Amino acid sequence: MTDISCYAVRHTSMVRHALILAAGRGRPVADPETPNCLASVAGVPMILRALRVLAGAGVRRVGIVVGWKGDELRRRVEALGASERGLPSEILFFDNAAWDKPNGLSVLAARSFVSERTLLVMADQIAAPHLVRDMAKLPAAGAATVLAVDRDLSRVFDFDDATKVRLAAAQGSETLCHVTSIGKDLPLHDAVSAGLFVMSPSLLACLDTLAAAGPPSLTEGVAEAARRGLVEAYDVAGALWQDVDSADMRQHAEWLLRVYGDDLRHPDVRGTARATGTDTLALIERLLAEKDAPRYTLFNPGPVMTSARVKAALVHHDICHRDEDYSGVVRRLQQKLRPVFGASPEHEMLLVTGSGTAAMEMAIASVVPPGKKILIVENGAFGERLAEIAQLHHLDHVRLRCAWGSLPAPAAVEAALARDPDIAVVAMIHHETSVGVVNPVGAIGRVCRPRGVTLVVDAVSSLGVEDLDVVRDSVDICYSSANKCLHSCSGVSFLCVAPTVWPRIEAIPPRVYYLDLRRYRRYLTEVAQTPFTPAVSSFFALETALDELHEQGGVAARRKTYRRRSLLIRRVLTDLGFQSLTNTGRESHTISTMRVPAVIAVDELYIRLKERGFIIYRCKGELGAHYVQISNMGELPDATVDAFLGAVADVVAAAREAARAKDRGRLRSV
Repeated sequence: MTDISCYAVRHTSMVRHALILAAGRGRPVADPETPNCLASVAGVPMILRALRVLAGAGVRRVGIVVGWKGDELRRRVEALGASERGLPSEILFFDNAAWDKPNGLSVLAARSFVSERTLLVMADQIAAPHLVRDMAKLPAAGAATVLAVDRDLSRVFDFDDATKVRLAAAQGSETLCHVTSIGKDLPLHDAVSAGLFVMSPSLLACLDTLAAAGPPSLTEGVAEAARRGLVEAYDVAGALWQDVDSADMRQHAEWLLRVYGDDLRHPDVRGTARATGTDTLALIERLLAEKDAPRYTLFNPGPVMTSARVKAALVHHDICHRDEDYSGVVRRLQQKLRPVFGASPEHEMLLVTGSGTAAMEMAIASVVPPGKKILIVENGAFGERLAEIAQLHHLDHVRLRCAWGSLPAPAAVEAALARDPDIAVVAMIHHETSVGVVNPVGAIGRVCRPRGVTLVVDAVSSLGVEDLDVVRDSVDICYSSANKCLHSCSGVSFLCVAPTVWPRIEAIPPRVYYLDLRRYRRYLTEVAQTPFTPAVSSFFALETALDELHEQGGVAARRKTYRRRSLLIRRVLTDLGFQSLTNTGRESHTISTMRVPAVIAVDELYIRLKERGFIIYRCKGELGAHYVQISNMGELPDATVDAFLGAVADVVAAAREAARAKDRGRLRSV
């Protein structure tokens, strides 16, 4: 018997009856004139799949509540019973004439069937057979209804549509959980309903009470039972399930069955329940193996290595970016990005299809008032890019130039602002990727805030790892990209905009069309969408990557991992004769900018490592002649980092041996 975290099985008399709700019409998932439960998922009608699963769980007596197209449904089920072996031995039908009203009436229509605790399932749902079997092993006697819940909210396909659940541990119990409240719009929640119940007759009494005021929904009945202390939670513990009440959900159910088979057996149904198991990884690896391109491990500063789960997120149902379902993705990304930036609930996240440079141009072009200036802080290639964009848009700008790799002084920014009161904006890079140093954003924010100067910060290669908090650091606009420390795919960037900066932006005439910040805000606030067609798949991948970041402990935990990797790489490379470009004490946790040993050229090192399956990065500008960058961003297991460092050691050792052989040959010739 499966060990469950919220409900302890202590009895031997198991549930013997099951009730299937199949009365409502719902949103069509296939033919709009056919009941949804007759639609096929992975070649099997959902009602047949439900009956097979119930029979496999030992349930022999099943009631089905029918309503819309009830005669057709009854005929189809009776035909299945006559032709299909292994179905429940007794199937009864109950009619709900009020099928177009809330589904609590369907439960009440089968009142005579519910004489003891009964397994309640939805006709338009798939669920792992082992989950149904385990729930059927719960005791048939008991006053409480038991609700299957899923605590892993990141797995929920359509979170906005899901029924949220609030839990409270029972006093003196480590395994029993009470459901305290339930509803689609529950602001505080611990889990979502998986749509499976072991229903007690006491739930009928709650529905009767509510029916006096009008037709109740099943959720309302459960909420009333929860208020009476009569609902307990059963943690699905990673078991797979999926409601199928829309065409998109049907396609997702098809995907689950294709990956995990009819058993929907996730490799790890305990612990961290998410689609990253060996089955998914094997599928992704098999698909990649069919590609002609060779496989490399990336140690370049983005794009980075991504997990199997992020790759899998790119394969999804087709979705319209103007549909409300896609608006749910945009809303969820708002919520999930805010804590990464350290933002308040009032900060808005504007999603852009484009690299970090697109977000950079959007910020610079949208924030400088006419007749005012922008001060650009430069100490590397990306600071210089800020100046290029300002010049392109004919913005009056002042450049505070520092040597590549040196740190800008907050006092120098303060002096520049004092000299020129027309400076309304300061723009700078947080992690100057080209040299690998982290600039003092917080200190410069403390200079800008009391003067009412807008601070724009590029966090493209630092967000998710380096210490950054837009509220604490007085950052007005901060932008970043998905394909660096967040471990997602290229093509998506985003801007975190403070609420106080919008009045300034609204007064500025637009200078660009596609990258107009105000246009993006209008679409966000009015319809939770983007003004132009987004990279839909990459947005799904970003959400998955943010879920992984949260599950792995958040920014602080990832910073700790990166710091450990970075120290190892720097130590080994230093032992091999590499030299760090900078020693400021503010080197990043993500990139090591190193001068290669004299015995090997940059191009030679690159070629030899690529032959071994690893990609590194030649530095930008004049540094490229002697310096490389080794990034430790992305999904990089420790074993992969060790293998990479071993390859570097082999390449350098071979170069040294070749140099020594050349010297010996020269000596012999003398």
